[in-house]
Amino acid sequence: MASPINLLFLHGYTQSGTSFSAKTKAVQKTLQKVLGPATTMHFPTGPVKLELADIPGFSGQDSTPAETENQEAYAWWRRNDATGEYIHLPETWKYLSDYLDTHGPFTGVIGFSQGAALAAMLTSILERPNRPETFTTKHPQMKFAVCYSGFRAPKQYDSWYEPKITTPVLHVIGTLDTVVDEGRSLELVRACEGGSEKTVYHPGGHYLPATKNMVMTLAGFIKQYSQEQKKVEDDDDFSAFL
Repeated sequence: MASPINLLFLHGYTQSGTSFSAKTKAVQKTLQKVLGPATTMHFPTGPVKLELADIPGFSGQDSTPAETENQEAYAWWRRNDATGEYIHLPETWKYLSDYLDTHGPFTGVIGFSQGAALAAMLTSILERPNRPETFTTKHPQMKFAVCYSGFRAPKQYDSWYEPKITTPVLHVIGTLDTVVDEGRSLELVRACEGGSEKTVYHPGGHYLPATKNMVMTLAGFIKQYSQEQKKVEDDDDFSAFL
């Protein structure tokens, strides 16, 4: 009997766990139908609370006082534009370490945008003996990761990509994505073993696609790599979607 699947979802910049969960309800419903009702999904909120000025495109001019007050946005880090450094990463590693110990072990991690970059970083760090000082979890390696609109961190974090990430990583790229362009996502693809063979495109922009074809691709990938030493049954083979 296969073990229950426990999934960790990491939201993008300016989102929260709650908002990311709300935006992916259709995806969650299909995953539970395909993977089984015992499948669990966790949506933590990043520890970095953003100010209104940190939200791209937010001016506040067309918002009521109540809307402005309730506009909550979070992140996993802020980027120093001058140095490329990811500010607040130690807090994020501490937060994730505690979250993994409390809610894990997780079968795999799924991230969107900044959360996708973090998913790849987290997957890599769990493979390696040298870890951030605040990341003390005993959590085992992930069986897989999925990166929607992902990207590679700047050069000062190259040790997380060299040697390449060996955990299977599915990369999903939007052909019309103007927030994280294809070139940035392909840098992350090249940092993963077999990355190009595990890359799919959707004909849309900067979002997590919920079309049947794309969700079945996700479900097939999860099913394939979450079942250790167990081949996917012929009637459950989703390879045609990859």
